[in-house]
Amino acid sequence: SRPHPTEPLDESGQGDAFVGLSFCAIRAVVDVDIELGTIRVVEMAVAQDVGRVLNPAQLRTRIEAGVTQGIGTALTENLRTGRGLVRHPDLTGYALPTSLDAPDIKIVRLVEERDVVAPFGAKPGSAVSVVTSPAAVASAVRAATGRPVGRLPIRPQAAVAQG
Repeated sequence: SRPHPTEPLDESGQGDAFVGLSFCAIRAVVDVDIELGTIRVVEMAVAQDVGRVLNPAQLRTRIEAGVTQGIGTALTENLRTGRGLVRHPDLTGYALPTSLDAPDIKIVRLVEERDVVAPFGAKPGSAVSVVTSPAAVASAVRAATGRPVGRLPIRPQAAVAQG
């Protein structure tokens, strides 16, 4: 079959800009020190619609990398810009997570609901986990502290107990 045509989004943000969509559910387990405001992600459990698995090892690695990048968005990354210029042009001092920062990432389910218009029925492997991981971490911090999380990265003040 022919690929589904895409069009730019209109001024209200509507249109056919994407050929296919992928879905993901992530559960985060965090340790929060409510005196210091430190947050450590202990475990992430992922269930994801991947279309068709073409390369299982590569797909799992891409999901793990996406989850780790999402944890960075949730806890450490804070790219500040001013007048369109990046204030960290060489990323010196920019806190990117590494493999040492990655928690136990369990891929508990891969759903193979093939995309009828995508090549071989595959769907994005890592993009959806990058987007959903920060929300899972923020939700876990909210559950642990009882306090809303209103911004990313999550600041220590959000995790400190109210006295």
